[in-house]
Amino acid sequence: MEILRKATKSDIDDIMNIEKEAFAEGIQESKDIFLERIETFSEGFFILEENNKKIGYFSSELWNSVPQKGDSCFSLNHSALKNHKKEGAVLYISSIAILNEYKGNGLGYRFFNKSVEKIIKSFPQIKEIVLLVNEIWIPALHIYKKCGFIEYGRIQKFFSSNETKTDGILMRKTVER
Repeated sequence: MEILRKATKSDIDDIMNIEKEAFAEGIQESKDIFLERIETFSEGFFILEENNKKIGYFSSELWNSVPQKGDSCFSLNHSALKNHKKEGAVLYISSIAILNEYKGNGLGYRFFNKSVEKIIKSFPQIKEIVLLVNEIWIPALHIYKKCGFIEYGRIQKFFSSNETKTDGILMRKTVER
């Protein structure tokens, strides 16, 4: 049975193990950034556990407005402390990942949905949700489209791994209450 709970700083080694497995070396974010995200918005940073094993994480921030594609807040290892606004009406999903062995069975979709629902319930001021996804992450794109997200822009050659550069797709969804 899966358990969704708030992350704590003591989860950092497991978060980093998930990060290293889920993302190519060129796009992994740093331990310090994840610690800052937990400290800045713990209500929006979750751990997914199954049988006491940490198998996924979800991190997010609240922003005042929907940024455009040239905005500097869209960068790897961006500062949550700098961008997060407690009363923000936009939920930015900064990262989500699960271990490879748990992929392909609908768990990612359930984890994503439950995490978003939990945050939206706790923060009624949220009007929109925004995320950035690599154009080649087809399963993730499928989840986001299934959840009602639409593309609103692209950042050319945003992601870089193995000397290959791929576009980042900006997606958004209006929250209906």
